Amino acid sequence: MAAVSRADLGAWLITVNPRLTDVVSMIATGDLGGDWCVAPNYRTALMACGDPIVLWVSAGGGAGPGRGVWGVGEVTGAPTVGTDPADRRLHVPTRIAAVPNPVTADECRASADLAGLEVLRSPQQSNPSFLTLREWAALAPRITK
Repeated sequence: MAAVSRADLGAWLITVNPRLTDVVSMIATGDLGGDWCVAPNYRTALMACGDPIVLWVSAGGGAGPGRGVWGVGEVTGAPTVGTDPADRRLHVPTRIAAVPNPVTADECRASADLAGLEVLRSPQQSNPSFLTLREWAALAPRITK
């Protein structure tokens, strides 16, 4: 697991499993934001309001739209513990919109600038993952066309 700092952070990346979350319906509405679960670690402590964030859909065994980047937006507040007594995990509030041009995992692997994405190297890692400044500079134009 690579270390990240504010100096080399391009964007945060949240992974969603379509077998556990109805991401297909979310994509259909265009709204992928809300409170996403994050691990209690140093990365979560670095998250700040206004940071760019992308939503990566993981493999879903045919239950989802396919692996890749399906949303982009921003962190809208500090990570906090959920208010539901049954769910005491950390959640980060976000505003994320479905992108007009999703970038698939295969497209990322084929790109010299994106082939090293942490989410491709370590797909089982807890949220949040991240993109370096270089990776974000390569990805942003592809998803905002």
